[in-house]
Amino acid sequence: MRNVAVLMFPTVRPFELSVYSEVFGVDRTAYGVPAFDYAVTSQRPGVPVPTFGGLSVTPAAGLDRLARADLVAIAPPVEPRPTLPPAVAEALHAAAERGARLVAVGSGAFTLAAAGLLDGRTVATGSMCADRLAQWFPQVTVDPAALYVDDDPIFTSAGAAAGIDLCVHLIRKDHGVAAAAAVARGMALGPHRQARAVEGPVPGPRQDDGIDALLDWARGNLHEELSIETLARRALLSRRSFARHFRAATGTSPYAWILEQRVRLAQQLLEAEPRLGVEEAAGRVGFSSAALLRQHFQRRFGCSPTQYRSRFAPAPAPGRF
Repeated sequence: MRNVAVLMFPTVRPFELSVYSEVFGVDRTAYGVPAFDYAVTSQRPGVPVPTFGGLSVTPAAGLDRLARADLVAIAPPVEPRPTLPPAVAEALHAAAERGARLVAVGSGAFTLAAAGLLDGRTVATGSMCADRLAQWFPQVTVDPAALYVDDDPIFTSAGAAAGIDLCVHLIRKDHGVAAAAAVARGMALGPHRQARAVEGPVPGPRQDDGIDALLDWARGNLHEELSIETLARRALLSRRSFARHFRAATGTSPYAWILEQRVRLAQQLLEAEPRLGVEEAAGRVGFSSAALLRQHFQRRFGCSPTQYRSRFAPAPAPGRF
């Protein structure tokens, strides 16, 4: 994620727009944060867009700018609408189809829903408009308890403050703990938000206490053999029943979940322990060989474990941003 395009509409909420600009538009390369090619776009570039409080913003780029973005961020309109101009919907679909991520803070979820990109998904949105989103788009599930939802490649947040957490989470997801912490410090976030940036996504409400307890156990025992048979026995369920309960609780398969947890733990170890060898890291997270860790790490982060550590290892904390 290096290329970010924000999509604006005829009106926009300025605080949410400023969240994107602060996280992705500020140069923090001196503190270990990668440089982002950042642009604000609209269907009518060069035309001022009004916001609350008498301000206006003039986007410089048009919809064609979305075609090369790794991340398309939706700036929430002042008043959501149930439909989109065809050209906007087409541009969003084209971005999604070529693999771009899409993030919507607060009422920006209406834009993705109107484009048909949230069908069958669970999302977060602002509390004041959650009922309307559910009413207008019954094929979308709104989680009123979630601060933000990581349903990669779609990301949604409950509002502006949660949008900060979500955007810093996106930094961590692709560029590591050190980069996320640098952004958090640069924005002078409180300690609880800095901790959230390091810990990752905020969990939603528990759907299955038995599976939830199993997940906690598995996270602490990733070095063990964790086949679906092992997990099903521990959950006191048949393999088929376990797989059904697991997917209902997590949205994915046991294999995919365990793999993601192992890669994440390897990521954390590489950042926290500069002298740790890749072979040892592989064993500590449950991979049978360093080659297997390299394979999944390359697929997840686009680089080898060694390259990742050289790029994202923690730097000395700066005094001021």
